[in-house]
Amino acid sequence: MCIVNQGRSEISKEITISYGNKGNEELLYLYGFVIEDNPDDYLMVHYPAEALHNAPFSDSKTQLLQAQKAELRCLLPRSLLDRGFFLDCSSEHKTSPESSVNKTCNYSWSGQRKTPSYVNRLVFPDDLLTSLRTIAMQEGELFKVQSLLEELVGSEGEREPSDIEVRAAVWEACGDSGALQLLVDLLNTKLMNLIEGSGTEDSDTRLLQADSMMSKNRRASIVYRRGQKQLTRLFLREAEHVLQLCLDQEKPESS
Repeated sequence: MCIVNQGRSEISKEITISYGNKGNEELLYLYGFVIEDNPDDYLMVHYPAEALHNAPFSDSKTQLLQAQKAELRCLLPRSLLDRGFFLDCSSEHKTSPESSVNKTCNYSWSGQRKTPSYVNRLVFPDDLLTSLRTIAMQEGELFKVQSLLEELVGSEGEREPSDIEVRAAVWEACGDSGALQLLVDLLNTKLMNLIEGSGTEDSDTRLLQADSMMSKNRRASIVYRRGQKQLTRLFLREAEHVLQLCLDQEKPESS
């Protein structure tokens, strides 16, 4: 391999190369190193396919997921946290809470489901919530989705509803509380598995501080897993907060 510098270089000046905006998992796998507090790091969240197959009404839910073009896994970049409820003021990658937000579906047939108060601070992509809404649906909500879609396209199925229309029907039928509770459960399970396998973030930090002669590969592995625990904890905090806001908003008003 030959690397050519087409610009002008000063004598004795260090030449550097950019690896691109990559998370620590990719850096560790491809190049054998990681970056502490990597701003391009990310967390993988996924709902196990076998759990969906064992869920109530799995066939109906699978059909709805396919109709919405929904996936069971999602990457959560660290940068999403910059617009959340617990914004890190020291972050160098700030974004406005109103910028580049995936708005929750707001196509209400009944006019009774209002846009959530938390939507502009929601860090979780709607593609992820779409999948979780569908998986978390109860029997009555499934029937409501079917009824809404029949109302839209006709009981004889004159046409197939679009993925956007199906997403809107699912949101109208069940809102966000079930999806957010499922997300909290997924993140809690992920964090517990990470801690059970290698201890807490603090224990990783103590390991790094205690052994200055640690091999490069071992140090990189510990920094990577500590970063995954931190991201899981931060996204879990966001999910728990938004779930509480959602439950408060869904409470029936006292007469």
